[in-house]
Amino acid sequence: MTTSPAPSAIGVPPAAVEAEGAPVPVGSLSGRRMNLLPRVASSAVLAILVAGMIYVGGIPLDLLVGAAAALGAWELASLLARCPVPAPRWLVVALAVWLAERAVLPGAGGNLEVILPAALAVGMVAGVLLQSPWEGSAAGLGGGLYLGVGLGSLLGLYHWSGAAPGVGLGLVAIVVGAVVATDTLAYFTGHALGRHPFFPSISPRKSVEGAVGGAVGAMLVAGIAGPLVISLNPFVAVGMGLLIAVAAEGGDLAESALKRQAGVKDSGRLIPGHGGLLDRVDGLLLAGPAVYCLLVLIAFR
Repeated sequence: MTTSPAPSAIGVPPAAVEAEGAPVPVGSLSGRRMNLLPRVASSAVLAILVAGMIYVGGIPLDLLVGAAAALGAWELASLLARCPVPAPRWLVVALAVWLAERAVLPGAGGNLEVILPAALAVGMVAGVLLQSPWEGSAAGLGGGLYLGVGLGSLLGLYHWSGAAPGVGLGLVAIVVGAVVATDTLAYFTGHALGRHPFFPSISPRKSVEGAVGGAVGAMLVAGIAGPLVISLNPFVAVGMGLLIAVAAEGGDLAESALKRQAGVKDSGRLIPGHGGLLDRVDGLLLAGPAVYCLLVLIAFR
């Protein structure tokens, strides 16, 4: 759901790089420019699709989140399959979709007190019957939680209980906008000012300066839009922006660590010029739950 032109959420040092830590030959710069068109075009299409679905809301948005959960879970299971202990694909996909749609399911079907024990019991028993490694079942449960809770939190924000009409739409728009601002400002700040590596063992292209630039972008978006769109206290809105930036950058690093362990550059090839769906929503997967928890703690209405 993020739409920035950046390949990562925390920026890069000024030295040009093509792959993680690899110098870019001078002759390849023209090739990078040629690849810019499909990247920009796919970003525009994705932005229009997501913005339209968020604005329309209702069943179209619910279906979009469910489809994103299924596609993302498939990519995640493919990454886990390259790790030492692969996770059952069916468990990752089923749990992710169930959790992602939790906010719109009726009765007990949307209750975490039902979903989590049921997933634990079914996942572990099925693992025994199918003779899957215990660690694989645990990885499947963790993968489903990671993706399902992340996307489900966005749907939960949209359907925020007790909120006035339009507040849910504003909440989701602010979170998505702040994550996009984090991506974009981190990318350009990292290119212009990046000097100090930020978690180089996970992703050598990221810089501290890019991370700071991304945080400033998120705080500006949330600090301005929060009071105007959802009547949020300005100081709380700025704090929420900082929380979104930290969560989004953490989500990007978490996915980078998984891809590094799996030995791949992208999570998939779904989006031209960007990689897989996980490469685009990695920041949202932690930013959504972080904001949801914050609003619960401050009793937002």
